[in-house]
Amino acid sequence: MGNIVILDDLTINKMAAGEVIERPANVVKELVENSIDAGATNIIVEIKKGGKSLIKVVDNGKGIEADEMFISLERHATSKIKQVEDLEKIYSMGFRGEALASIVAISKLTMISKTANQDFGIKIEAEAGDILSREEVGAKTGTTITVENLFFNTPVRYKFLKQDATEFRYIKEWIQKVALANPSISFKLINDGKNIFQSNGNGNIKDIIYTLYGKEIADNIIDVDYKEENIRITGVIGNTRIAKDSRKNQIIFLNKRNIKNAIITNSADQAFKGSTGIGMYGFFIMNIEMPANYYDVNVHPTKMEVRFKNEEELHRVVYSAIKNSILNEKFLGNEEISKEKENYILNEYNFANNHTNQNESLENNQEEKDLIKRENKREVKYTYIGIAFKTYIIIQVENEIYLIDQHAAHERVLYEQIKDNYKKNNQSNSQMMLVPEVINLTHREIEFIKNNEELLKKIGYDIEFFGENTIKINGVPDIEYREKTNRKDMFLDILDEMLNDSRSQIKDIEDRFIATVACKAAVKANMDLKREEVDILIQNLLKLQNPYTCPHGRPTTIKMKREEIVK
Repeated sequence: MGNIVILDDLTINKMAAGEVIERPANVVKELVENSIDAGATNIIVEIKKGGKSLIKVVDNGKGIEADEMFISLERHATSKIKQVEDLEKIYSMGFRGEALASIVAISKLTMISKTANQDFGIKIEAEAGDILSREEVGAKTGTTITVENLFFNTPVRYKFLKQDATEFRYIKEWIQKVALANPSISFKLINDGKNIFQSNGNGNIKDIIYTLYGKEIADNIIDVDYKEENIRITGVIGNTRIAKDSRKNQIIFLNKRNIKNAIITNSADQAFKGSTGIGMYGFFIMNIEMPANYYDVNVHPTKMEVRFKNEEELHRVVYSAIKNSILNEKFLGNEEISKEKENYILNEYNFANNHTNQNESLENNQEEKDLIKRENKREVKYTYIGIAFKTYIIIQVENEIYLIDQHAAHERVLYEQIKDNYKKNNQSNSQMMLVPEVINLTHREIEFIKNNEELLKKIGYDIEFFGENTIKINGVPDIEYREKTNRKDMFLDILDEMLNDSRSQIKDIEDRFIATVACKAAVKANMDLKREEVDILIQNLLKLQNPYTCPHGRPTTIKMKREEIVK
């Protein structure tokens, strides 16, 4: 080993570039974030050969003062912070002062910038960390940075880059995300002379979503705007119709910075549970605003990883924001907001986490209150038309036709009823049978019942062990049953579902069992319903806080406007 030496600036900057600049998309990210921090309302990004030969970013921000142009290329040169305490007050995208120094160390960089109080702009050319020239030029207020021949002096890193199309895809995806976070900024992306993406900067995120995702997604999103103390969450979520089997359409911003965080995605999963299909993930694009001292973004050079001071609070607020928006949706044309919605959401959250039935305020003030139902039932005037395929109830509400899935609707009603009894530990929720059912079971089925005896009892089953592999059912959950419902077959179906269903979306065995009981007890497709049964089902739906989907995520209703039918 040789003697210890102090590395020269170029070597240090090249090493820093290895942390900050892995590919052309990182260059674009650093330059565009600087433009945003400079207050730009119009940003143009031009790319050639996937960013390997040229990256050009033009903005109309405040520009860089003439006497600060040189120092801006030095490592740890930044206008964002002055001392370590400022890290707890930082809201800008960048703050370390490493980006430009890292970029210029491995490329040829040209920078032209002008502030509003300067008559001329300043143009600087630099390469491999050295300043080559400086001159005055005519320019508009703002900054233009051109990066050419990226990694020209680090050939090993250049070899690791992917094909031009792949590198450009990384750039495009990042630009589109940052446009979603900043709908008031106009972005334009040009690749090899072609205009690939453009946002108008009008502040409407739905316009960008329409451009990126298409009409189907744009027509099925719900606004989010929720605030608790110093945390505010805005953006959009999707309804059950646009849930996907991957997290690709789940985008999180923290004070407009794109991040990844398992706490937030876990909370979102819980909030969407029962509103998306099994194994499906809800669509969301959300920006979380909070004070800078609530989190630490200075964890990794990419700033994608974030540590939060109060993870439990964040988990609950994200859950509440999503659930609140879901429950704000119209139902059968009625858009009245429930006064008890907040208590219902808190009750649901507590049940999903640590199985706390109710917090102290609910115990004191709401113990006898039925939180699953609205205090004032939705009022909907409808005309009954009929039932299609012995499955879909058809009603008309003003100029709209609604199809109500009789099984999904009844399943939601029973699910809420059973879960409410379970949460309250209602001892009178069992309906005793005139003639008990004696059932012979397999060893595996008996073991499941023994392991979940308390769960079965709380749901409403009164079960007695009657021999080695035999049970006697004395009572069943006190819910509505159709006259021809076979209680024994229903119980065996529930056992089979619980033992053989390996679906990972419904992880909680209690909720899954409740959903299964509701599903097996509910009216099925191809069952004839009388008119009075239809009216009772609709009225029961209108009373619920959450009537939108069955517990497995299937929508209870589908709407068709008159214009759509005419077409």
